[in-house]
Amino acid sequence: MTERILVVDDDRQMTGFLDRFLTKQGFDVHCVGSATRMGLAMEHAEFDLVQLDVGLPDIDGFEVTRELRRSSRLPIILLTAREDVFDKIIDLELGADDYVSKPFEPRELLARVRSVLRRSKAMGTAHEALPEIRVLRFMGFVLDLPKRQLSGPDAREVALTGMEFSLLKLLAENAGDVVSRDKIMQTIYGHAITVTDRAIDAHIARLRKKILCPANGNTPIRTVHGAGYSLAVEVCAE
Repeated sequence: MTERILVVDDDRQMTGFLDRFLTKQGFDVHCVGSATRMGLAMEHAEFDLVQLDVGLPDIDGFEVTRELRRSSRLPIILLTAREDVFDKIIDLELGADDYVSKPFEPRELLARVRSVLRRSKAMGTAHEALPEIRVLRFMGFVLDLPKRQLSGPDAREVALTGMEFSLLKLLAENAGDVVSRDKIMQTIYGHAITVTDRAIDAHIARLRKKILCPANGNTPIRTVHGAGYSLAVEVCAE
């Protein structure tokens, strides 16, 4: 089945190019110029991936990503003209699956699109293959895999970005073991994206603030210098 991509960008020259280029690569491409039109398009059709420009004329692309992540796991690749590393980290913290800086090489964009789609399919296949493992429990926290939600010891939902959820899931599935930076990059980001250590550190730092032991207020997420990270707590899979 042909994969459908929704391109959201108010630059007609850019959307025209992306339409031609991605269609030539075998994708079914639909282009819109605003967040409002994006919403309308998603009401009338299903898409496999959204390629979203940060600088939209009506609603900031960051806010669009944040809103979409509240109800959907649809893969998102952000297009940004910003070069600052902090801005790129923010892209991922909001729940975007990847980002591409303008100007970009078409082949690089294609590699990232394919990588994100592969990861999305792999996650769906993994859930289908292991339907018995739906929940991971530790320290009173409940990580609901199908719903991609985390609730705390007080039963309240803990707000996680898409990247934070994926990172916590990886650590919980390997509880007690050291998860290397390479494994994090391969499992969560994929081979087609270059991720700095700073980006991973930022995700870990934010996740630590949200995962605290009720008894002492400490985080079970440990840094093993020169090796990676570990969730130093017993995890029960259900």
